[in-house]
Amino acid sequence: MKRTLFLTLILTIIVLTGCNKKNAPFTTSNMEGKRSFYVKTNDPYLPEDLNPFGVENSYTLVWPTKGMISKEAEKELIQQVFGDSTAHSANEAAQRWLNNLWLFEDTKALEAKMVDSVSGQSPYTYAHLNNSIEKNENLVTFINTTEMFLAGAAHGSYIVEYLTYDRKTKRVVHLNDLVDTSKLGEIIVRAIEDLVVNKDVQECLFDEYRNAEKFPVTGNFFIDSTRSTITLVYQQYDIAPYACGLPSVVMPIFWLSKHTELTPYAKKLFGKGSYLE
Repeated sequence: MKRTLFLTLILTIIVLTGCNKKNAPFTTSNMEGKRSFYVKTNDPYLPEDLNPFGVENSYTLVWPTKGMISKEAEKELIQQVFGDSTAHSANEAAQRWLNNLWLFEDTKALEAKMVDSVSGQSPYTYAHLNNSIEKNENLVTFINTTEMFLAGAAHGSYIVEYLTYDRKTKRVVHLNDLVDTSKLGEIIVRAIEDLVVNKDVQECLFDEYRNAEKFPVTGNFFIDSTRSTITLVYQQYDIAPYACGLPSVVMPIFWLSKHTELTPYAKKLFGKGSYLE
């Protein structure tokens, strides 16, 4: 009897521990950093008034606290945010990125002096990283933005990238986890032509894509499991001019399931009733 009670107690503790772990809140911490340089170069193609000039790198990031995502997922997140595939931690990648004079291929041909700030002094160029996090049931989406401006340019540019993490499977979700991407190029054309939600995209396309039979498939996307949609996000100049910003192609899951087979993972993620069986 005592042994039975003891085993029951142990099992109860294990179950409760598992439930608490499953429902544990997703926590984050903030990372910030800034570094400025004055750069002098012998580049003969650089206008005289841009030599020397300032370079300012800065980041403001929301980062998952230790244990919130798997090591493999964090490595992929580091690669996406900092473009660093060899760093062992976000802090290491961040320090490397701050020191990187990213607009020069040949850093040996220039002189760089670290300074406190170049803001408010002209001319200068900058790169800024920031991100935010959206949580949707078991999915966590990291929205990473890189904003850049080159001294002397007519305007700045920016890149927005999405990385979705599934806390249940402890994996980053890629597009080919949801559908066969080899068949998706033709389906994107249909989504732009047939769905009213994508009307703005259709009106903005470069001429080469207006009558295209298939579209380039981007791996940059986000999932809305509540609305049961997948949204593909293209960067500036990928398929449309600068004035059109970042064209986004929305594909409702039910509509998508009429045109291609969803993976077992996608069906489980979105649930019965959200797709054509």
